[in-house]
Amino acid sequence: MGKTKKRMLAGVVALGALVTTISGANSLVWPMLIDGKIEERVTTIFTYQNQVSAALAQSIVEAETDNVEVLDALYAVEEQLNDACGPVQEAGRRHIDGEILSSMLQINVFNTMADCEAKTDEVAYYVRLARGSRAEAFMRVFDTATD
Repeated sequence: MGKTKKRMLAGVVALGALVTTISGANSLVWPMLIDGKIEERVTTIFTYQNQVSAALAQSIVEAETDNVEVLDALYAVEEQLNDACGPVQEAGRRHIDGEILSSMLQINVFNTMADCEAKTDEVAYYVRLARGSRAEAFMRVFDTATD
């Protein structure tokens, strides 16, 4: 095979790889832009996460007066929830403000929505445990889960 044919073949392969990469990126963005089911799921996660955050905030207020020993654990859980659900919260705030979501934010939401939902379920469990049982039981479960 001559040098010219090798260069042409390399150019075709490079072009094919570029087209595949671009179409792969579009396939990540288009489902968020088009698929209403994903938007509904994100809305459900956003709403649920806000409800759990409100219950967590109430548990923190209660712990400040009644159960100081679980306060640090509740703050840690709150930080974990905020980290896991940051993109979902940002998208929710922007949507409420009437802004158009960037493709990058939509990709971040799509990639983190399952983790946000799982962390929200976990935090809801901790809130129920903190409210319904003794501080020692809560700390034992929390310590086991974070190790």
